[in-house]
Amino acid sequence: MTPFMNPRTRSINRYFLRLLVPIVLLVSTLISALFAWNDYQTNKASRLDSQKLTFETFAAVIRQPLIQGSLIEARIRAEELTRNSQISCIEIKSASETIQSCNKSKVGSSTGLNRMDVDLYFSEDRANQMGHLSIIFDNSDLVENTWKNLGKNVVGFVFLSLALFFVLSIGFARIRKELNELMKILESPGDNPQKMPAFKISEFLSLGNSLSHQFEVSKAAAEAKAALDVAKQVAHDIRSPVVGLQMALHAAQNQLDPQLKSALNNSAQRISDIADDVISHHTPVYGSSEVRSRIQKLPMSVSLALNEMISEKALLCKYTSNVSVSGNLADEDTLVEMRISDFKRVISNLIDNSLQAVSEDGQVEVNYVRNETECTISIIDNGMGIPEAILKSIMDKGGSYGKPDGKGLGFQWAKKKIEQNHGRILMTSQEGVGTEVRVVLPIVTDLTRKHASEVRLSLAIREA
Repeated sequence: MTPFMNPRTRSINRYFLRLLVPIVLLVSTLISALFAWNDYQTNKASRLDSQKLTFETFAAVIRQPLIQGSLIEARIRAEELTRNSQISCIEIKSASETIQSCNKSKVGSSTGLNRMDVDLYFSEDRANQMGHLSIIFDNSDLVENTWKNLGKNVVGFVFLSLALFFVLSIGFARIRKELNELMKILESPGDNPQKMPAFKISEFLSLGNSLSHQFEVSKAAAEAKAALDVAKQVAHDIRSPVVGLQMALHAAQNQLDPQLKSALNNSAQRISDIADDVISHHTPVYGSSEVRSRIQKLPMSVSLALNEMISEKALLCKYTSNVSVSGNLADEDTLVEMRISDFKRVISNLIDNSLQAVSEDGQVEVNYVRNETECTISIIDNGMGIPEAILKSIMDKGGSYGKPDGKGLGFQWAKKKIEQNHGRILMTSQEGVGTEVRVVLPIVTDLTRKHASEVRLSLAIREA
């Protein structure tokens, strides 16, 4: 049973057969009757005018023989006139006798007979009557022709209705088939969508494409929600070991190198910030959390943040590899309006990409310059480099190169965050030479004292 059929419903064809066809037949019959009646009235009026002329002409012709008393001539002329197919009979009476008789007395529209009478006089003043003339015209053929035309029209409309029904039935069958295909798409489970059928009607094709797109969007939204729920749970669970790590670092502060302890603390803090961002960005915030978010978006010092990241990465590389991480920063400090945690994560991701691209004795250099409107942070490495075609694909669509398990998520996240803060990321690379990534951000040029104090408050909060 098709999706549109159940015991209480009828198909489009059955509705069309039971409703539309009788209506078409009824309307066509009425139209045919109206046309036939109009033709009958027109032909009847024309014939009556012709018969009136014939009657008046014969009355004038028969008058002379009656005046002369030539009854035989009058009878001969009457018999000649009766040869006309439209004349049923003629009756002529003189003052003394009946010259021509007619026994048809039933006349009217139902019989198709039309009678015309006139009194005949010797003179124009009608003082002395000499006889009476009656002619009965036969118009029954008009009625017969009218019924015949009506029958022909009805038969023609019946065939036209059947042809129309046949043609529309084919069209409705196609519509019904494609509606069933759409219902199959709607009824298909979300994880196993119905394959798009070959629609022949453009509107159904458009609707089918829209439904498939909506299914894909819904599926992607469901998968994203599930992934977000997992991410929020993971971020929540990360908080506990991070707190434990920070407490252990505090307890061992007398046994660790101060620089190493600071680098580990900063790394633990960034992990905590990442967990906080995952949770806070998808959880309603109230009161002090909103104030904290507003403070974090205040202008921040690029030099302070870069120095911290360079020191941390250089120190970690000192204990784990022979890779050199160095910085060449401008003397003049710069303020950019961006969350400190986001900025540090961007720089950290980009430096980590460079560290993974270089060999054991490779070099990563961080440069920082500024002009009147923007600042540029460059991360340069002497790693394997990226082919030009792959580099363009990474910039446009994302991805990774040279890392078997790499997805390019860190770079894409960094690019997205920089663009959200009205900046841009540029990348150049040469195989066998290395790669340079440039982060360009607009700088804050009109900073009031009050604003500056709020910046120091922001930095103090981050240091705490």
